[in-house]
Amino acid sequence: MAARLKKAHLWKKETGRVELNRIERLITGSPMRAWSQEHMQAPLLRKMARRQSYPRCFEIGCGRGIGARIIVESFGAEKVVATDADPSEVERARRQLKPGHEGRVEFKVADAMQLDEPDEAYDAVFSFGVLHHMEDWRKAVREVMRILKPGGELFFEEILRPLLASFLMRKLTRHPEGGRFTVQELREELGADGAEVTGLRTVDGWLAFGVAQKRGAP
Repeated sequence: MAARLKKAHLWKKETGRVELNRIERLITGSPMRAWSQEHMQAPLLRKMARRQSYPRCFEIGCGRGIGARIIVESFGAEKVVATDADPSEVERARRQLKPGHEGRVEFKVADAMQLDEPDEAYDAVFSFGVLHHMEDWRKAVREVMRILKPGGELFFEEILRPLLASFLMRKLTRHPEGGRFTVQELREELGADGAEVTGLRTVDGWLAFGVAQKRGAP
């Protein structure tokens, strides 16, 4: 069993991201995960938001597309560009796009560490548990800050290093060393890249939910 899981969780050099193994796919694609995103994480992040609406939004690691729906319905997005490094996830998200959102959501394949997007193009960027899958999470943060407008916000939900280092996580999942960080390291990197954390909630140093605003006039 362990050998099969290890084989299924392959490192993709061309994207700098680990392919999810069977257990992780079950978790991230489960109804419980969707319910958690919609009814727990979205309301928490919405309370931290500094604006009523965010017209142009970008999502890294869109998975099955739950996040894109949340961004439209809870954050007032007129346009969402939702990306994932896995083409199969992007196709699944397209198939499951909610009726009425066709003109507001665009799904496409993209590497979060090297985004083909113009500078200062988005009012908000969302990462629902994605940075810890990056080989170089700092590079992904820098890319996010590059495409955010001055005054724009990054909304994030992340698994932190202590949880990734726990026995069950090490046995059942594999994450790149470059994707492991503490909340303090995340805060420091955001600060170095020109952003200030304006809202933050942590759970025992294992999980972080927060918002960081890029400096400058909106």
